[in-house]
Amino acid sequence: RAISLSAGHTSRDTEWSSKLEYRDDSGSVDRRQWLSSNRLLHKFNDDWRLAVRMNYGDTRDNINPLADAKFVEGNIGVSYRPAANDRLNVLGKVSYLYDRSSLGQDTLADFDQRSLIFSLEGVYRLSRRWELGGKLAHREGEARAARDAGPWFSSTANFAAVQSRYDLARKWDGLLEYRWLRVNENDSARKGWLVGVDRHLGDNFRVGIGYNFTSFSDNLTLLDYEYKGYFLNITGVY
Repeated sequence: RAISLSAGHTSRDTEWSSKLEYRDDSGSVDRRQWLSSNRLLHKFNDDWRLAVRMNYGDTRDNINPLADAKFVEGNIGVSYRPAANDRLNVLGKVSYLYDRSSLGQDTLADFDQRSLIFSLEGVYRLSRRWELGGKLAHREGEARAARDAGPWFSSTANFAAVQSRYDLARKWDGLLEYRWLRVNENDSARKGWLVGVDRHLGDNFRVGIGYNFTSFSDNLTLLDYEYKGYFLNITGVY
């Protein structure tokens, strides 16, 4: 049995939506779940915008407490895109993640984690052909190597990247990025290159392919090092 409640509001400057659901499973299982998703977009003026997201999931299993799971994800982002100068785009974001996966996901997640991440990134169009971008991110958090077991250990990291994009010809772009990651706990540093090529499909959409020569991601909620290889890039502009 499940009960859900949703609400939302839309105006010229603000969009908000929320959903809350309660689920009760009985029979061969005895489980209770609370789920919630929330979104808020607000336009302060033509230059500044706010985006807030909050997702929550909590599972309690009355037969097997080891099957309990919890997921909390929230972020607040502020973007600056001056209407009088469309060459500049800047985004600052604060994110929080608590992830204790369910038994069904245990083979996919190597870590339980609770992380607080600060990031700042921007892009500036130097000319009709050249764009220059960069990203800085910092993670304060803890992780444990087994699901719902073992001690928590500190998981602090810093990320930086510098990216350039060049308009090749006939709606094709070339991408080159140098990235760096430092993990404090083992005093290790990883660095390397990422390359790609994109094709513009109209004025507001592009799709491309690239290769990451490093083993890490620019998303600091991903704690493993399995990201070397090809990737698909899809970008929408509005």
